[in-house]
Amino acid sequence: MKRLLFTLIVLSLSVCPVFASGSRSRAVNNGKLDVVATNFPAYDFARQIAGDQVNLFMLLPPGTESHSFDPTPQDIITIQNSELFIYTGGESDVWVDRILESMDTSKMKIIRMMDVVEVVEEEIVEGMEDDEHEHDHGEFDPAKVKDRPLSDFSGSWMSGVPLLNNGSLDSYVTHQAAEEGKSVAEIKAGMVSAWASDYESITITENALAIGNRTAAYTYQGYEIMESDHGASVWYKYQISTPNNGFPAYLMFNDHGDGNEEEHHEEEEHEGVAHIHLKYGNAGFATLVERTDWAAMYFDAGASAGEIAETLAGHDHEEEVAYDEHVWTSPKNAQRIVQAIANALCEFDTANSALFQQNVRAYIAQLDKLDKEFQAVVDNAKHKTMVFGDRFPFRYFADAYGLTYFAAFPGCSTETEASAATIAFLINKIRAENIPVVFHIELSNEKIADTIAEETGTKKLLLHAAHNISKRDFDNGVTFLEIQEANVPRLKEALQ
Repeated sequence: MKRLLFTLIVLSLSVCPVFASGSRSRAVNNGKLDVVATNFPAYDFARQIAGDQVNLFMLLPPGTESHSFDPTPQDIITIQNSELFIYTGGESDVWVDRILESMDTSKMKIIRMMDVVEVVEEEIVEGMEDDEHEHDHGEFDPAKVKDRPLSDFSGSWMSGVPLLNNGSLDSYVTHQAAEEGKSVAEIKAGMVSAWASDYESITITENALAIGNRTAAYTYQGYEIMESDHGASVWYKYQISTPNNGFPAYLMFNDHGDGNEEEHHEEEEHEGVAHIHLKYGNAGFATLVERTDWAAMYFDAGASAGEIAETLAGHDHEEEVAYDEHVWTSPKNAQRIVQAIANALCEFDTANSALFQQNVRAYIAQLDKLDKEFQAVVDNAKHKTMVFGDRFPFRYFADAYGLTYFAAFPGCSTETEASAATIAFLINKIRAENIPVVFHIELSNEKIADTIAEETGTKKLLLHAAHNISKRDFDNGVTFLEIQEANVPRLKEALQ
């Protein structure tokens, strides 16, 4: 839906009067820079440094949830007309990257806050629900699994092992070696072992398996749902109809499908080159199920080695690490970000550069004071565990002060309802460690925190991540530092 909306917005720009970046703002806005920030931290950082020397605008409306924000056509025009544009980056700002790719940014200065600091991976800790990172081949639902005849795997298939041995997949193997910090030889040997097969090629037609010029018929024997590090998968079982020398008595196939034809075809398109995983042998299905370290890998015999390498690389791209976006929650990170904003302002407006540098020095000093206040709280704490009946956007904050945390959801989750198991885990954690406070974050419905507080008798408090503020606070000029200073006594109470 967001992709469709973005397409419609970009098309609408062709009939909207878009001014050249820079020329409009200087002519119309009394020579002041147009600065646009996507969220409140970036907005307030720029405000503290530049004051009324710039025309400052925040795209995210006050009181709005940032992780579900959709830009309007006017938002895109506002970005294009800016001279300095500041955004966070990460999964929630993919729409920003697409917009920037569609316009001429040569006259703009762009600050991506995640590029200014050292980022960390979004973390799923014990008890937390992970709604963002399902298994690569889609969410698995055992109730949707259907029986499948052997003909579902019809086709001519070639083993991937010869391609590994002859060097055809070396580009992929080299990439994997670099990713995993291992030697090329080690990665290749591991793949050869995992994909090992006695048959370089096989053909499946109807209910029969052909190896070379010989064919054997098999009957369907149901399916087995198996768990692995990559999630649940369905393996379909077939037994040879009449013993045939040279053919395995038992076959188990997996192609990431669950018998739902329409969904399976969509997955095949997504996967690139069609491929199947095969386990086989004569000792019975139970023995094959136990083999978790091996499944022969077969690819469509009509595919080229390059296409197969692309398919394999595509799988790895889907498993790309998601980085936590809430970089400003660490005061030291905030210092780096405001300095980057000040430097950019000075480049554009040399006449006011002395003022900007004076302001940023003063602001960094205030952030340093805040950092010392938080550190003093932690240094004198009885325990160092925080519990959130909510999302957890404080990963950088927790890392900065050596705090442990438990929460219902990761920071960028869009979920608001937690499972009974998650709530029970957080309740038990509070009781076991005598934690006096359960936190919620800003703009939350607070339902999970309410439930935990009622069950445990703990106090419910706000720990404000400042990703956005209410309309009332915005109109009253509430600042990032004011929000963080209010967090200090709340953290102190929670760690006692």
